[in-house]
Amino acid sequence: MIKRLSIIVVILLVLFAGEELLLPRFVSSLVAHSMTQATGTDQIEAQVTKRPAFLMLGGRFDSVHVMAHNAKVDKIAFAELDTVLTNVELDMNALMTRKAVVIKSVHDIDLTAVITQEELTRYLNQSVKGIKNVAVSIDAGKVKVSGNLTLSQIASLAVTLDGKIVGDGQKIKFVTERFLLNNASVGNFGGTLLTEIPLVDMKKLPFGTEVRSITSENGKITIYA
Repeated sequence: MIKRLSIIVVILLVLFAGEELLLPRFVSSLVAHSMTQATGTDQIEAQVTKRPAFLMLGGRFDSVHVMAHNAKVDKIAFAELDTVLTNVELDMNALMTRKAVVIKSVHDIDLTAVITQEELTRYLNQSVKGIKNVAVSIDAGKVKVSGNLTLSQIASLAVTLDGKIVGDGQKIKFVTERFLLNNASVGNFGGTLLTEIPLVDMKKLPFGTEVRSITSENGKITIYA
């Protein structure tokens, strides 16, 4: 009798250990696969945590961590899109049947997104009408946009916009602080928002967030939301 109970206990321990190891991996792979469509990339890693692990089957997690590389949202590609959700409840039916991450409730979302100056250059070349050959440099909190302002088919002026990236609620935009034509300043407007170029609407990100802060340095923009 004691021997039989010992065998049963060992089997239960093995099953429990297997569940604690395999179930988080399985659910993490489901979350990663489900995020590919929302982020436009298959370079995604996901990790979910919950103790004991079987409680994941009810959709409740201590944390859900998703890291995506080259994630394209709207017209901007993020070199990195790192999201941590804490004390979150997911719709497991949607996750299992539709491969969709549907949040039923969440205590906190911490998102960090990185846009490189090369990606910003590509975006502005495609999105800003009337300016060609755009080049962007990012350093020490400042962003410089230079290019050629086309006035007609045969005339153009060199244009430089000195400014910064700012957040306005859920929208991120480039705001011009100094405007130069052929290297001559045509106005130092300080805080006056003469020129604004929209970049990203955070509503279009997989997880709705609001901008907390933005840093611009070392050839990249980092958004904290």
